[in-house]
Amino acid sequence: MKLKLSFQSWILAGCLLVSISTLLAVGVVLERSLDIKLVEQVRLSLAQQLILLKEVIGDRWRPGTGPEQTQALAKELGQKLGLRITLVSPQGVVRGDSHLDSAGVTALGSHLERPEVAQALAQGQGLSQRFSNTLGLNQLYVAELLGTPADPRLVIRLSLPLAGVAKTVAATRRALMGAVVLGLALSVVVAYFTARRITRPIKDLTSTAQVMASGDLSPRVRRYPPHEIGELGRVFDAMADNLQKQVAALTRANDRQEAILRGMAEGVMLTDREGRILLANRALVKLLNLGMSPVGRTHAEVMRNPDLQEAMRLVLGGEAHVSKEISTLGPAPRFLEAHVVRVAGQTPGAGAVAVFHDVTERHRVEKMRRDFVANVSHELRTPLTAIKGAAETLLQGALESPEDARRFADMIDRQAGRLGHLVEDLLDLASIESGEAAPHLEQVRLDKLAESLLEEMAGRAAHKGLVLVNKMPERPLSVQADRQLLEQALLNLLDNALKYTDPGGQVSLGVQDGGQEVAILVADTGLGIAQPDQARLFERFYRVDKDRSREMGGTGLGLAIVKHIAQAHGGRVEVESRLGAGSTFRLVLPRQSA
Repeated sequence: MKLKLSFQSWILAGCLLVSISTLLAVGVVLERSLDIKLVEQVRLSLAQQLILLKEVIGDRWRPGTGPEQTQALAKELGQKLGLRITLVSPQGVVRGDSHLDSAGVTALGSHLERPEVAQALAQGQGLSQRFSNTLGLNQLYVAELLGTPADPRLVIRLSLPLAGVAKTVAATRRALMGAVVLGLALSVVVAYFTARRITRPIKDLTSTAQVMASGDLSPRVRRYPPHEIGELGRVFDAMADNLQKQVAALTRANDRQEAILRGMAEGVMLTDREGRILLANRALVKLLNLGMSPVGRTHAEVMRNPDLQEAMRLVLGGEAHVSKEISTLGPAPRFLEAHVVRVAGQTPGAGAVAVFHDVTERHRVEKMRRDFVANVSHELRTPLTAIKGAAETLLQGALESPEDARRFADMIDRQAGRLGHLVEDLLDLASIESGEAAPHLEQVRLDKLAESLLEEMAGRAAHKGLVLVNKMPERPLSVQADRQLLEQALLNLLDNALKYTDPGGQVSLGVQDGGQEVAILVADTGLGIAQPDQARLFERFYRVDKDRSREMGGTGLGLAIVKHIAQAHGGRVEVESRLGAGSTFRLVLPRQSA
């Protein structure tokens, strides 16, 4: 399993790795370079002394000199120079050694295989660095041939223990280790403060999300550090820009729609001074749902509306212009905007002209606009709350846990993406409600969906002291549905269940497999719903307990949206409830699309 670290952990680990690698590399190079230079200085010193020693031995030693004299000469010169001097015959026999007595010299074996001796016999000079079995020390050997390779007389060898070099290198190593420790300490301090600076944009993102959750879409993060949080800030700002543009575009479109409604054909009615109708066009007959022409009848007979009668009375009494909005009676009432103007002698016998604008559609559009604004507010709250909750959880310590940090960062990324596409999703939902577009169907694993939804609601449930129960079956169960719409419907049902269940209660999410249909169940142990209210429960803006619903922030649109989503999938939504015994909502969907 791949280890996942937080930003702060990555920074600390990276700085430590770079520091350790750099300091160790520098230490190794310096130690190696110092060792080489010290050995080279010792070699040069031995070579210079060997030149002088060769001259002295050349003057005092002859091939016929006996072993005792040769050993004595080696002892004498070794004591004066403070070095180990070994005199070896061309046959490899040791003739004298300043560090051994005569018996020790006799016990030594042939030195022909010694690298420095063999090299000196072959080339005149020899050099070797190795461990001396005789002395038990790491030695540097320098050999010089007395005579020529063609006529060798004696090999003179100097050796010096490298213990001093080793001590110098060890002291240097200790100093380097101190520097490494100091460097690591400085790196940890610098990395810690750097990590704190990098995590600071999370606070900016949280505060910006809080302001946007209140309804103001103008704030932006504007701080983009060069890591994942910076990328999240860019995505968040891009989402906010796109959302603001979409809302402005929808507002302009709504205004144009209202302008078109205001420009529809008007109903015109002309009356005399007595209020008897002289003229009425076909649009008026259609607007008022009249079965016969109203000409010749009084306006009070045609339309029994006190506001219109009051407006006509004022105009016929001398008022220049009166406007009223009236409504018709009947199974399909209309809302009309009446503009009544006094006609001053331009038409014989004329008293007033009334122009009726059918504003029924405008009323409907106003209601749609209010529904739309409320729906946007309702839908914005859930993802923004999830982003805010995840960011707060990260700030409260989840960053220290790589798994938790990754999970909450994924949740923020998922909800931010969902928020960015919210406006398009609402337009798609409006098209589905009107039958103009169909949901984007795909195979949705209900167990995976339930797990995601319950995880998203876990924080709210824990805060209220409720228990969330996953009653999904162990075997995978899938339906063909629009995942986004299905998730939205279930979130609305879970949201209502959490709102209307008292602390200590339980909310569960399960499923019933009915063969051709699959019912997703959201059950709670809450307040319950009275039987008369259940019939109107899925109407827009209908609230069972208005005061409690407003106190909890409900808009009355959640269950209406659930109903439209179910109908868009060819399904339905049902409720079973009793007062004080909780409620169970069943979202019934066909297993396969028609």
